[in-house]
Amino acid sequence: MDDSVLVKTNQNISGNLLFENDEFIFKYSSENEDDYISLTMPNRYKDYNATKLFPIFEMHLPEGYLLSIIKKHFSKLTKIDDFGLLKLMSPNIKGRVNYTHLKMQEESILTLDNLLYPKSKTLFDDLVTRFALKSGLSGVQPKVLAQIHDKATLALEDYIVKSWGDEYPNLAINEYYSMQVVKKAGVSVPEFYLSNDNKLFIMKRFDVRDDGTYLGFEDMCVIQAKQASDKYEGTYEAIAKSIKAFVSPKNKKSSLIQFFKMIVINNLVQNGDAHLKNFGLLYSDKENIKLAPAYDVICTTIYIKNDISALNLMGSKKWWAKKYLVKFGVEVCTLSLKNANEFYNECESSFLDVQKEIKERITIEKDEEVRVFLTSLFSTKPRKILQP
Repeated sequence: MDDSVLVKTNQNISGNLLFENDEFIFKYSSENEDDYISLTMPNRYKDYNATKLFPIFEMHLPEGYLLSIIKKHFSKLTKIDDFGLLKLMSPNIKGRVNYTHLKMQEESILTLDNLLYPKSKTLFDDLVTRFALKSGLSGVQPKVLAQIHDKATLALEDYIVKSWGDEYPNLAINEYYSMQVVKKAGVSVPEFYLSNDNKLFIMKRFDVRDDGTYLGFEDMCVIQAKQASDKYEGTYEAIAKSIKAFVSPKNKKSSLIQFFKMIVINNLVQNGDAHLKNFGLLYSDKENIKLAPAYDVICTTIYIKNDISALNLMGSKKWWAKKYLVKFGVEVCTLSLKNANEFYNECESSFLDVQKEIKERITIEKDEEVRVFLTSLFSTKPRKILQP
């Protein structure tokens, strides 16, 4: 059995990933220093060795729902450990780091309208069957990476399509309104939509250029050299430190402002799943690195009443009040006191605006289940709780 994978950065061959004697080895074959596979793994002659799959490759592996589907269908054909899973997925993984050229199969054409106005109650299951092996997406939430035809340009574009399990009802609605709070606060976000049946949250992939080439993206597990299983081990201070260490000087201030707003919004909506993999860096080259757009923002306390923050902030996993978050903005994100207060107020204003939208929708919503859910979502004023 061939236990190696050819690794590329865009269309350039960077090196070879091997698995030998229970050890992962990455060997650069390119002498071009721009063919680095990760900001934390620069091009060098010496091999990289590890007992676990390198975080930049692990980032491409599916988790949760998608992983269970793939194991169910392919475990008889190949060993589904980390390396076997990467080999299985590699022909279809697209991004700045990729593994083989992808040849599109002739399939029926999907458009964004097909997702926004679904005609089939089994649309998501159909998408999973069609795109599971093409969906290098982490996270436990049911999701697939679907290729959609733009009717205006006729180009193929990638959209992440999410559904939910029985334990998290109306998660698509939850994420849609949570992301609206983020967007209205002036934080960079990808294009996102909610299907008209409220069953699908749809988000455009944000690391693809208009010409079809890919930007580099690395989540904070990769940047901090941690495995995906350690995504809840860390602090928001350490993320800020990573931003300061890796983000290009010209983008550092705007990235820290965006990060501060994301922290504020996660506290306002009470997002207990803002872990290391839900923050990342986006770059075209080493001189143009910035904080990636915000994604995967939801209210978790609507499902888990006493849920807490995913990572430590100021030494504790709790929901912080304004004066402490402003202190974090000043001391950790290097904002002035005036700006930290202004940015906090912008986030609070966006929260209240979305809360108003939800109340207006409740008055005209015909689906009783949705109406009850919306009544609970963001149903109180911005949180002023859990003082230390």
